[in-house]
Amino acid sequence: MSTAYQKFDVGKKVYHEDYGEGMVVEVRPRQFFDILEVAFADGVKRLNSNHPKISDRPPHAAAEPSKKKRRRSRRENGSARAHLVVDGEKHSGNGNGGDPDENAHEVNEELAADGSEDASEDLPFAFSDSTVLMLKQPSIQRIRDIDTVPEDGGDAFLRHLRAERMALTRGFEKLLSLSAVRDLEQYDFQIQAVLRVLRNFRGRAILADEVGLGKTIEAGLILKEYALRGLIRRALVLTPVSLMTQWREELRHKFDLPFQVHSRGQRWDAYPWTIASLDTAKTEKNREDIEAAGFDILVVDEAHRLRNHLTQGWKFVDALSLKYLLLLTATPVQNDLRELYNLVTLLKPGLLGTYREFRQHFMVRGDKRLPKDPTKLAATLSDVMIRTSRSSTSLTFPKREVRIREFQMSDEERKLYDQTSKFVREVLADPELEDRPRWHLLLLLLQKEMGSSSAAAVRTLERAGRVFRKGPIHKKLTKLVELGHAIETHTKRDGLIELLREESDEKFLVFTQFRRTLEFLEEGLREAGFEPEVFHGNLSLADKDRAIERFRGKKRILLSTEAGGEGRNLQFCRMVVNYDLPWNPMRIEQRIGRVHRLGQTRDTLIWNFTARDTVEDYVLAILHQKIQMFELVIGEMDMVLGQWSDREGFEQEVFRIWSEHRTSRERRKAYEELAGDLLLARTRYERIQQYDERVFSSMDKPHLDLAK
Repeated sequence: MSTAYQKFDVGKKVYHEDYGEGMVVEVRPRQFFDILEVAFADGVKRLNSNHPKISDRPPHAAAEPSKKKRRRSRRENGSARAHLVVDGEKHSGNGNGGDPDENAHEVNEELAADGSEDASEDLPFAFSDSTVLMLKQPSIQRIRDIDTVPEDGGDAFLRHLRAERMALTRGFEKLLSLSAVRDLEQYDFQIQAVLRVLRNFRGRAILADEVGLGKTIEAGLILKEYALRGLIRRALVLTPVSLMTQWREELRHKFDLPFQVHSRGQRWDAYPWTIASLDTAKTEKNREDIEAAGFDILVVDEAHRLRNHLTQGWKFVDALSLKYLLLLTATPVQNDLRELYNLVTLLKPGLLGTYREFRQHFMVRGDKRLPKDPTKLAATLSDVMIRTSRSSTSLTFPKREVRIREFQMSDEERKLYDQTSKFVREVLADPELEDRPRWHLLLLLLQKEMGSSSAAAVRTLERAGRVFRKGPIHKKLTKLVELGHAIETHTKRDGLIELLREESDEKFLVFTQFRRTLEFLEEGLREAGFEPEVFHGNLSLADKDRAIERFRGKKRILLSTEAGGEGRNLQFCRMVVNYDLPWNPMRIEQRIGRVHRLGQTRDTLIWNFTARDTVEDYVLAILHQKIQMFELVIGEMDMVLGQWSDREGFEQEVFRIWSEHRTSRERRKAYEELAGDLLLARTRYERIQQYDERVFSSMDKPHLDLAK
């Protein structure tokens, strides 16, 4: 709305060509609405910032009392009272921190609407002046009358005091979330980015920091801040399938946000904090259900996938009604500047004008990739985008050294591996095979286990043998089980014990994909005189925390499944052993990222164990020797894979080549072709990276003036 106005009479009927007939209520300048929005947000915060309950229960889990019943309860019980919910626990307290008079009634109305259970209980402590947190006289007398130590040691009072202090925080002068996170290294550039999104961008922004600078952390802080202030009740995070579990663990562990991964067939309003894949969410079947679920904020990871305004994904996000929207991508532009225009339009339509105006002002005629006026473009984008480069920070990243330990299997191990691989190929080659998808999944798992340990593979073979009790398949399974039990020398495990003895002064984080392999390693290490700590997904949260603390303390060996690669910071360790090698490069990155990340002060050493002429041997040759994956920054491998193919994942391609080619020569040729494709993908990614650096070079300076 322009600041130049015609004079209208309040109450006068008018007609607008777009909106039809209406009545003039009052005309105000744009600045008035800006101030009104801030004042309203501050008022909402004032009502709800006392640690509103962040619940992971489905909304239908508890019955909501009717509005009429809540009003009757207040009339019957006299003065309005409310419960404060702090860190998930209920504590009695005055909703607005002041006298329970006329304002208290409104506060109680708001809190009761949010699901507070009983609004009639007396306050143990109440403040007469919330600005200085002065206790009222009855509360002082209660403290004087205490003759025994409370069962909670006074914890309820301290939590109440903390909530009242939070209620004094107006606007976004400081971040409440910084005191409500754990296991998080705090960096100034991340805090400044979060403050800009909250203050200047009003929760709608592109977070375009370079890979490895913590865009996930920035998004987590924004989510936590809005949750603590009561400004969001429902949140949706869309991310690639391979990163969904990592996002969940990161948000749960560091930010105590109870996100759930969306399951097929599950209602979209089943949980208020949901993680799903963009490919699932954007389908026509799910669009309306997501819109109806009423999410307050949407976070899209790898948002460059929304670069085309003609795709389902872009149209899906554009159609949602959202208070807040965060788009995370290290490469906002991959082909031409139209992609950048499309992303900005999702956040602030009209900021860059029409596409015709954008092309006229910012694109060189005949070259859609070259910005005409980079400085002006950067200044315009600074209203919606934050981009921090590594060079603009004072961070120093430790070196990462990769060492490969290749083992020669014992004769018994070699025989089991070759016979199992032969069994896999024969079953999949059978044209009359029934229920092929289930067989494919079972045989994929079996081949992976063979690359991990014979102990893991034998257990699966035994279970399969109990299913197929007759026929030729049963006989083959029985023979393979016998070969597995005959193995006495475990070459890789012996190699691990030797390495642990060589580096006796170092802590080691040893990864395996399978629980059975973890048990097999624990048994062998204890027999060798070591006392390893174990970490796996079946442990409770408390047991996981205790395991990490023991590893941080006296224990020098942590045996972990993939659960240790999610959400935990283990920078106090610098040695990582990939006892078995995932075929999915992203899982390898997640493992390494537990120690080689922001906050690591020492050079890290990655040990990759592999046996000759195995699937893992070929995968390692592709990733390490051909495309130098371990030279990439954590997060860049996903960019490379994104440039490689839209087909089934890298893991499926690796298994297809292994199972379809019978001779070693055929397999080697096929894997070399795959390596060539990936090398081209890496080259393409590097070109995109250079292009983005050229387009956004003017935005790489940190923005410290947050008052503007």
